[in-house]
Amino acid sequence: MTATEALHRAAQYLCTASKSFVPSEEDDSHTNLGWNAEEAVLATRPLNNEGLRLELNHAVYALDIVHPESGLSGSFPLTGAKHLDIIKWLDNEREFCGISRPYTFDLHYELGYSPVLDDHFTFPSMSGDALDAEIVRRNTADQAMKAILLEHDTEALPRIWPHHFDSGALILQPTSKINSIGIGMAIPDGMIDDHYLYVSGYDSNGGLSTRGFGGLPHGKWYEEGWKGAAVSMTGLSVEEALAFYRNAIEAYMHRP
Repeated sequence: MTATEALHRAAQYLCTASKSFVPSEEDDSHTNLGWNAEEAVLATRPLNNEGLRLELNHAVYALDIVHPESGLSGSFPLTGAKHLDIIKWLDNEREFCGISRPYTFDLHYELGYSPVLDDHFTFPSMSGDALDAEIVRRNTADQAMKAILLEHDTEALPRIWPHHFDSGALILQPTSKINSIGIGMAIPDGMIDDHYLYVSGYDSNGGLSTRGFGGLPHGKWYEEGWKGAAVSMTGLSVEEALAFYRNAIEAYMHRP
């Protein structure tokens, strides 16, 4: 099991905590997560009126309950952690923190991993190097995406969606011919066997064709199936990530 696969599974506790305690949104945005680069954690939205959050701490490979003022309330190391014990711990913690609603682990999608998160699942240990690499990738994507969003004068922030474990954000209506441009970072999948950055343009009919677009200094265009630009993150600096986003977005904004 890779560090990405282990952390992806662990992020489901943040998702289900949000489902249990955060008012639901039709687009599931109440379950998406924020990345805190300084602390190297994924964090839920506030779970109660006091701002309590559940965090996935990449630096120490643990789940943390954190209060915005008093700080760390409880921590559960993931090495050797059993799925059922995590569920019991989370329900005990929410009761201790004064949340009346029970915590329920209830996913509404399949992760596609084997073994699955069930009563028999136990989290493996992870090396510090593997976890550090995860932190570097999240930081690179987060820093580049925030810079691009700022350049396009949008208040949107990158969010991590627990189903696919991708970071994503939208630049809305940049031209009259485009409804939105999506930017983000994806984990390895059937298209690219590596973490990668992506840019994709959309109009009212869906994904926009990339035919006729010029070459990119970093990455390449895809047309069959998914339409957009993507670049592997291996060895990619923040400056190169930023250049990739800029060049791909520029191509969409000046399309015929």
